[in-house]
Amino acid sequence: MGFLRTLLALSVVLDHLGGGYADHLVGGRLAVQLFYVISGFLISYVLTATDNYQGATGKFYANRFLRLFPIYLAVAALTLMAHVMSGGAFFRIYDALPFSAELFLVLANLFILGQDWLMFFGIEHSALVFTGSFAHSEVPLYQGLLVPQAWTLGVEMSFYLVAPFVLHSPRRLIALLAASLALRAVLIATGIGMTDPWTYRFFPTELALFLVGSLSHQVLLPRCKAWTRRIHRLPELGTAVLCVYCLLHFSIGLNHNVRDALAVLLFAALLPLAFLFQSRHRLDKAIGELSYPIYICHSLVIMFFSWLLNEVEVHQPMLFAALVVTGCIGFSALLNGLIADPVERLRSRLRSEPPGRGQAQAADVRRPAQPGQALGSIRRAP
Repeated sequence: MGFLRTLLALSVVLDHLGGGYADHLVGGRLAVQLFYVISGFLISYVLTATDNYQGATGKFYANRFLRLFPIYLAVAALTLMAHVMSGGAFFRIYDALPFSAELFLVLANLFILGQDWLMFFGIEHSALVFTGSFAHSEVPLYQGLLVPQAWTLGVEMSFYLVAPFVLHSPRRLIALLAASLALRAVLIATGIGMTDPWTYRFFPTELALFLVGSLSHQVLLPRCKAWTRRIHRLPELGTAVLCVYCLLHFSIGLNHNVRDALAVLLFAALLPLAFLFQSRHRLDKAIGELSYPIYICHSLVIMFFSWLLNEVEVHQPMLFAALVVTGCIGFSALLNGLIADPVERLRSRLRSEPPGRGQAQAADVRRPAQPGQALGSIRRAP
C-alpha cells in the first residue's frame, strides 16, 4: 500500500507538470479519488479495528491534525518566503479582491478546511459570490492559495469530521453511501456533475469514495486474511496487480469515466491485500511515508526548478521533469526527517494514552474484542 500511495502522489506531480506527462500513471484526478478510497479504508481501520480512539473522538481529531498540519504549514511558509523573494507578484492577486475574499483565502491557507469550498466561489462585480465554479470569477481565487493542491485535504478533513459518527454503524455507512451515490446520479443527470469542480471536488458526492474504502476494510479485509492463510503470497499478487494497473491505466481503451469507475472498484477490491502486504514489508511502509510530503511539496519544487532553469536558460522538458520528481522525493525525505518523524513520536504517545477509566469500561461493554492488525495510515502510519 505504501508504494501505491507514492505512485498516486507522483501521478499528481506528473499531471501538474503538464504537457505529455499528464497521461502517465493514473493521472491527477483519478489519483486524488483513489486517495479518497485509501483514506476511507485506513480511517475505518484506525477507528473500528484498534483501541486507540474508542470513546476518544477528540484524540482522533488531534492525531489527524498532527498528521496533516506540521508539514503543510512548513511548506506553506516556505512558499510564502519564495513569493516574497520573487518580487511579490503573488500578493497582487489579493490587491484585486474584496475584503471578504481576502479573509476567506487567509483562513483557508491557515486552516486548510475550506480550500475545497473555495473552488465553488468567485468574484463578480467586485464581490465574493457562489458561482458554482472557480472558472467563473473576475479574479481566480485559487491563485491565492499557497499550496494549491491542498484543497483535497479540505475534502479529507470533512470526512474526518463525520467518520467517528458513521463508521461504527453499518446502517449509517450504507445509508450515507446510498445518499452520496444518489446525489452524484442527480448531478450527472442534470449535467452539473459532468463539469469541474463538481466532478471530484464536491465533498457530498466524493463521500461515496471514502465509504467504499471503509466497506473494503470492514467487509473484505477479514476475508482476505482467511484467503491469505491458504495462499501465502496473495498480498504480493494483489499489490502487484494494482501497481501494474497504475502503469497501464491510460492504455486501457475504454471511455475515461468507465475506466475510472472500474479503477475505483479494482482498488477497493484489492486494497485489503495491499494493506496486508504493507504489514509484511517495512520497505513498502517506508516508501509510503514519502507520499504525503511529495503531494504537499511538489508545487513548491516545480516553482523552484522553473525559476532555476529559467535563470540558466535551459529549456528541456525531460530534464525539468526528472529534476522535479527527484527533487520532490529528496525534499520529502528531508521533511519527514526534520518534521514528520519527531511529530510521529508525539502521535504515537497520543495513540497509546489509555482512555479514562469510565471510557475504558464503557468501551469494554460496547465493543467485542478485535484481532490485532498492523498499523496503516493515510499516506503515513496513523
